Amino acid sequence: MLKIFIPTILVCILTISCNKNNCKECTGCKDLPNATLCEDDFEKSSDYNDQVDNYVSNGCNCKDK
Repeated sequence: MLKIFIPTILVCILTISCNKNNCKECTGCKDLPNATLCEDDFEKSSDYNDQVDNYVSNGCNCKDK
């Protein structure tokens, strides 16, 4: 029983830790449309951060979702 239980728990922990699930809701922008930006939608975290910075520099209010 323990041989099945421990690997199952490890797989669950790894699955949860790999899911970034970091999203920002950006509203009130000057020139850009309102958007929900999620880190999972970008290939690299730096691309996600750059896009959030782009929205913020456009006057958007980006909050964690």
